[in-house]
Amino acid sequence: MSQIQYLPARLVVAALIVSAVLVDSSASAQAVQPDTTPNQLSGTPDARRPLPVDPLVLTPVVWSVIADPVIPVRGTDGRIHLAYELLFTNISTAPARLQSVEVVDPSRDNRVVGASRVVTSKDEDVTTQFRHFALEESTFTKADYSDRLQPAHSAVLYLDVTFDDLRDVPRQIKHRVTVSQTDAQNNPVLITGIGGLTEVSRREPIVLSPPLKGDRWVDTSGCCEIIFAHRYTLNPTNGTLGTSERFAIDFWQLDAQGRVVVGDIEELTNWHCYGAEVVAAAAGEVVQMVNDLPDQVLGEPLSGVTAETAPGNHVIIEMGGGRYALYAHLIPGSVAVAVGEVVARGQLLGRLGNSGNSDSPHLHFHVMDRASALDANGLPFVFDRMEFQGRTAGTRDDLTNVVLSGGAVEINPAGSGPRRREMPLTLDVVGFK
Repeated sequence: MSQIQYLPARLVVAALIVSAVLVDSSASAQAVQPDTTPNQLSGTPDARRPLPVDPLVLTPVVWSVIADPVIPVRGTDGRIHLAYELLFTNISTAPARLQSVEVVDPSRDNRVVGASRVVTSKDEDVTTQFRHFALEESTFTKADYSDRLQPAHSAVLYLDVTFDDLRDVPRQIKHRVTVSQTDAQNNPVLITGIGGLTEVSRREPIVLSPPLKGDRWVDTSGCCEIIFAHRYTLNPTNGTLGTSERFAIDFWQLDAQGRVVVGDIEELTNWHCYGAEVVAAAAGEVVQMVNDLPDQVLGEPLSGVTAETAPGNHVIIEMGGGRYALYAHLIPGSVAVAVGEVVARGQLLGRLGNSGNSDSPHLHFHVMDRASALDANGLPFVFDRMEFQGRTAGTRDDLTNVVLSGGAVEINPAGSGPRRREMPLTLDVVGFK
């Protein structure tokens, strides 16, 4: 049997660009068959029109959505957010430089939709930047990002595509990606391809009651625009990249003077939220519970943290519909429920602590599609009602600096007032009844 001879990817791409070898979508004789998957809202077959065939371009990089479908959620900014990630791999023999990424609607001639912007904890714009996996130490800053992808390397690109109205959100999206490489004469050559098709779910986020009570709870690490600890984290579990923390929230609480901690910051009981009651955000069955791990000692390196113990003392509740809620980092001995117990909305689960992978007292809360804190995909959620009390001033790094210095956090109260069926965003300050 004869062997097929392949040109290096860099040369193939260059040859295609020079000769402009394209397949016109109107010339395709084979139409894509309609998707007959039941609509997640109505339960009826989806009668979408067949998508057009895109021009054929050999690209030096390939990309795909991590953990699809993408699920829209309304944030406290009033906008609909599509928060997700693209995995890129350079399969060519030369470096590739990312020039642009456009989110397009394939059912409308690949028209650009939405607006995307993501920033670091220092408010550095990294919207069209790769976050590389092979980092000696993650800093959560722009130093972790680059527009260049070396041969045989992979990287992640974060998106927060927003819309003013849910009716503007397409049912499917693709990504028009332009990268550049140099040709034999060291001249830059642009290559543009369209790919990374993903469904946009019509299933609405689960509506929950708050897992905490009281005023001035700060979302210190959540969704969507600010790429901090939770959105930044991709867990390589059992051979796949998981995004269990994509919509996770870490809650601190401010006292009446705007302080998170008063006195020695290495004393757990000086943190205003330590010991706060954690309650069930929805009814369901307890499917996992840990209650005997010690609180981490503040000011010392984390101890005994593994993939299994990362959530610390915690409760996982199955809420139905393939959705599970995680309440993590509770005080040892404070968990008040048992595996197999059916709990009511608002029932006491435990008390906020500092166990597991935690360097300060806080509640880690998220919703996921499996009963595993890490080996799952995160799902968006909204609270049935809450009081939006503003946003902390400055950047995410500014918040940390103020808290660790024992200072009072400044709150910008713009837009404050009651909210219904919205998800808090990073740096939001909210009150729960």
